[in-house]
Amino acid sequence: MNIHIYPSTFSNESRILKVVHSLRRRAIFPEIKIIARWKDGLPERTQVEDNIELVRVAPAFGASLTGLVGLVIKTLGWYWAVLLTLRGIRAVCFNCHSLPVLPLAVFIKVWKRCSLVYEPHELETETAGLVGIRRIVARTVERALIRFADAVCVVNQSIAEWYSTHYKLSCVWVIRNVPDSRQKSGRRGLLRRPLGIPDSDRLFLYQGLLAPGRGIELLIKAFSDPEVRDHLVFLGYGESKKKIQHVASTIPNIHFFDAVPPDKLSDYTSDADVGLAVIENICLSYYLSLPNKFFEYALCGVAPVVSDFPEMAQVIDEYGCGWKVKPTAEAIRNLIFAMTESELAMKRANTEQIARNFSWQVEEETLVSMYRSLGFQEANLVQQGG
Repeated sequence: MNIHIYPSTFSNESRILKVVHSLRRRAIFPEIKIIARWKDGLPERTQVEDNIELVRVAPAFGASLTGLVGLVIKTLGWYWAVLLTLRGIRAVCFNCHSLPVLPLAVFIKVWKRCSLVYEPHELETETAGLVGIRRIVARTVERALIRFADAVCVVNQSIAEWYSTHYKLSCVWVIRNVPDSRQKSGRRGLLRRPLGIPDSDRLFLYQGLLAPGRGIELLIKAFSDPEVRDHLVFLGYGESKKKIQHVASTIPNIHFFDAVPPDKLSDYTSDADVGLAVIENICLSYYLSLPNKFFEYALCGVAPVVSDFPEMAQVIDEYGCGWKVKPTAEAIRNLIFAMTESELAMKRANTEQIARNFSWQVEEETLVSMYRSLGFQEANLVQQGG
């Protein structure tokens, strides 16, 4: 069995789902289990597909505790509950998708005598929310434990180079978080009709997590200018949701739309003309990011506007499929005014090149190669562990 662990309630974890679907489709493992955090109102067990099960686990103790000490105790309670869940399970490979569970993953590797794949979804020791003693502990833990991993996999080349340099790793795999394939369906009006946006008006779309550092305040300020006639739609979930809803109730060209299932997202995204990924430079993880929304926009034929940061700028420069912008409200507003219809049409046409060069089908081949390097073959598994 292959086991994946991620300390979230697993509501919108599209990357992990793509990984496990690929592993199952390519017959790398006959059975896969995903372990996540339990949350009231969500099922404890879900059959994702044949031989792929999602299990949400509640902490064995400390669930109601708060504060830093309470968080530590609650985390230990969840660790213990996960270990109880894994009793009697024969694992050949364990996938750790987040730094906070790396200590648990290393223990399970030793306990089960299985392979360990460490695949953080961002540069986790360099995030905006990790400061002070927590950052010191995180850096110390990752440095001490990363060499227990049999393979390390990250989401872009810049982060791979950071890991290679800081931890002197000889091999760091890169598997980008990109959608399955280009959507050819075209506009369906799924965003425009409910929000009352005419087909003739330009629609700028922000999709994904609604949280600080994602350029939300900058976008609101830019589109609040009375001279801006284009529409801005926020589609997603997160802590900034209520604020956006309030703004949308007062400014007619700013709109909010609740998050939709990952497998339906492209149908809504295709309604937009321009996609927004204006990340703020508040931490190294953001500065080096290459967000999945960038590819989701482009593979739907929607031209992206991105922060002028290394990974995103490189793709924009190479393919001419969108615009780079300094992450300020003024720069965004100036770009809106300067954007011509002919330029927009050209950028949208150039997204075709993204579709030919970036898709999950391409990334899947790297994924399979990584597992081959660990001794796992398609439909010919190497049995190990206990």
